Amino acid sequence: MMAPSSASDEESGDSVVPGMAAEHAILGLLALSESGIGHGYELARQFSPEAPLGNVVRLEPGMVYHHLKKLKRLGWVTAVPEAATGRSARRLFALSSSGRTELRRWLAEPVAHTREIRLDFLVKLYLALLLDPALAVRVVDEQRQQCARLVESLSNRLRWDRVEEKQDVDTASFGDMVLEMRLAQTRAALTWLDRVGRDAAAAVERANA
Repeated sequence: MMAPSSASDEESGDSVVPGMAAEHAILGLLALSESGIGHGYELARQFSPEAPLGNVVRLEPGMVYHHLKKLKRLGWVTAVPEAATGRSARRLFALSSSGRTELRRWLAEPVAHTREIRLDFLVKLYLALLLDPALAVRVVDEQRQQCARLVESLSNRLRWDRVEEKQDVDTASFGDMVLEMRLAQTRAALTWLDRVGRDAAAAVERANA
């Protein structure tokens, strides 16, 4: 009898390389501008404690410019010549076509781990709600499906471990406790996603009214 296969959330620990939430947040902020262009200083303000996005990602101006340099190396943003702006003290950055493509790809891809919901997914949700409420509905739905698969995988693995170890709930091993915690977190995330999905759908209805 073979053990049930594990979802990626259970096969890896916190050593998983984190996503690029900050970089994609910057791409999204540029996309929110009609011109796709923004000042580095003004972008940094979006990550301050007073800004909604600052509740999820807190970045100092120096870090924002660090990420912008990385995005420029990747070809996802371009630096606008300062002579064209008349503001040599505040550099402008423009979202490139490949940057828009990357942003769409990232927004459409659900996070693989429950722990990433509090950062990567919240950034996706924030941007999607502002860019297109219908996109936000799809983002939430895809994430909900991912979490449902994780719940099934965790539940199957927990049942398998208890059968193999011939132990009941009261004598669960530490490994089982960890699985139970992950299962509880993912179920809680599913409940939250249900509510968020309803809110996003209501936003679409208001936009179409």
